[in-house]
Amino acid sequence: MKHKILLILLIFQAALSFSQFDVNYQNNKMFLQDKTHKNILIPDIPGFQILKGDFHIHTVFSDGEVWPSQRVEAAWREGLDVIAITDHIEYRPHKKHLKADHNSSYELAAKKAKEKNILLIRGAEITKNKVPPGHLNALFLSDVNAIENDDAFLSVEQAVQQGAFILWNHPGWKLQQPDTTMWWDFYSDLQEKNMLHGIEVANSNEWYPVALDWCVEKKLTVFGNSDIHVPINFRYDFSDTYNHRPMTLVFVKERSLSGIRKALFEGNTVAWFGNTLAGKEKLLKALIQESVKLHIPFTQVTKKEKILHYAELRNYSDIHFVLKDKSKKDDEIVLPPQRSIVVFFPKETTQLSYTIINAFYGSQKNIELIFKP
Repeated sequence: MKHKILLILLIFQAALSFSQFDVNYQNNKMFLQDKTHKNILIPDIPGFQILKGDFHIHTVFSDGEVWPSQRVEAAWREGLDVIAITDHIEYRPHKKHLKADHNSSYELAAKKAKEKNILLIRGAEITKNKVPPGHLNALFLSDVNAIENDDAFLSVEQAVQQGAFILWNHPGWKLQQPDTTMWWDFYSDLQEKNMLHGIEVANSNEWYPVALDWCVEKKLTVFGNSDIHVPINFRYDFSDTYNHRPMTLVFVKERSLSGIRKALFEGNTVAWFGNTLAGKEKLLKALIQESVKLHIPFTQVTKKEKILHYAELRNYSDIHFVLKDKSKKDDEIVLPPQRSIVVFFPKETTQLSYTIINAFYGSQKNIELIFKP
């Protein structure tokens, strides 16, 4: 009898294991065959279409760990519209195994980009150990090989002659500026010659509030980029629906490389990293006004004949918002992506005022929204 029970248990365990194996196999099969991509919901604003971009990406052709075409595939699956492959010029640890020049990573990614309708920018990272000059991305190059030079200033100059957009990367990176994030004369010299056009206010898991102040003060374009070296899913957990890489939201008139280039030179961007937004006040406020709406107020009569007044705040985007009611000292409202929340207000209220505490247009300045119920 004991042997029969043991045999039954073994058969049951085997069936359960096979069932689990079959589920895992089907899940993996579905993942491998998945030809869809995520749609990141960010409403356009009047006069502009908003594109999602990452302008700082590495492949095996510098110190990255991923083949160029797979960078395109990953960006497409996440829902991006535009990427720039920006391999280091001066630092290529795999070069003895890869017989290629500085244009190879772009050329190997270009076919996949066309297949996936990803706008691909030819770029490079001018990589010097000390700040200044630090690390600078050159975007919209025609030939990366032509800008290689021991003198960083000459590299930038040669890139600008090709019509490149120059971006100062991770200005507060602790390996290069361990004590404080400083603006150096080198960057003033570049800007005076129209050879510096933007700054990363966010890079990977870091953000530099002072860099946002520089962008506003000096009329430079705001960026948030991943600077990804490993496979993207090693760094970000995409099983969380709302998890995303740092990216730059680009406000364009048309979805094209020329449209993006024009928008970058005009400073029409907002950085989106984690649950934080950073950018110039006008565009940032317009973005939030299209994302968060106050819906028709309603009332409720209590048993004591008291009338209570309510309204619903709705979030039409994939961006988290944290709002602070300006009429209440400690009242914070977390408004998750594509969710709504009911808010209460006194009868005599003529407007509802909120500070968006995770949306910055300066290191100490937050966007404010006013609704009239």
